[in-house]
Amino acid sequence: MEEEIRSAIFIRLNERSSENGGVFNRAELENGYHHNGRRITLMGQSGIWTPKGFEAPISITTTTKGPYDDGFSDDGILRYSYRGTDPYHRDNAGLRRAFQKRIPLIYFKSIKPGKYIAVWPVFILRDNPDNLFVEAAIDIAYSDNNLLTIPKDDFYSDNESVLSIRRYIAVQTKQRLHQAAFREFVIDAYNRSCTICRLQHPELLDAAHIIPDCKPGGDPIIPNGLSLCKIHHAAYDQNIIGISPDYRIHIREDLLKEKDGPMLRHGFQSLDGVSIHLPGRKKDFPDRDRLAVRFGEFKSA
Repeated sequence: MEEEIRSAIFIRLNERSSENGGVFNRAELENGYHHNGRRITLMGQSGIWTPKGFEAPISITTTTKGPYDDGFSDDGILRYSYRGTDPYHRDNAGLRRAFQKRIPLIYFKSIKPGKYIAVWPVFILRDNPDNLFVEAAIDIAYSDNNLLTIPKDDFYSDNESVLSIRRYIAVQTKQRLHQAAFREFVIDAYNRSCTICRLQHPELLDAAHIIPDCKPGGDPIIPNGLSLCKIHHAAYDQNIIGISPDYRIHIREDLLKEKDGPMLRHGFQSLDGVSIHLPGRKKDFPDRDRLAVRFGEFKSA
């Protein structure tokens, strides 16, 4: 029954990630999700959280200002500290049961007070009671990359092929988590609205890089980001829309001459020359130098 509930929770987390950009509110996690009429809480007062009636924790959490130095290494290993200094505390004993029975967990990492990004399922690979921590990793069999599947028993080994796969997945996971954090900070800076059309539905908003993250200057910081609705994000990436260093919107010349329906007229043509909606704090304004580089690409397209 518990295994069935965990699987259902993982499916629900995946659904919610597509809706919330991979960032979860603490209130949602504390309230939990319902399964067959039973409410399963995913987070509580303890960083190692075991819902009522469970034999092992459902989740482990790292907070932004917590006392522990937890996180994924370059080798794809998550080092997670015990609660306190008693290896036999019930929370730590729960981690040990998860290790012994190979029970999957959710890892929540706080990016700001009340906001978390999630990784699941993670399995504990090693228990270190003398040093008061466990080591865990993302289950390779659940990777989005279908080629990266290995027998379950091999998942716990330290042979070089398994380690290289873990390193690869660690890189992919870190990139995904960084993107989710970047999106959350950017759309928050823009008051959770599109900088071009003011749309205020967060599920339809993206954090667009001014300079792509694959290029020099493409840092995942707010001044290199724009909060854009999905259609204006796509148009920005395709150089249909440009934003100049004076924060004005420019529509590609050929589109200004087209005749189509109301979306073209109101969603694009009427915006030409209009100023974008800026963040509330000046330090979060789009970087003018980055905009100049990107606007040069728009004009050359």
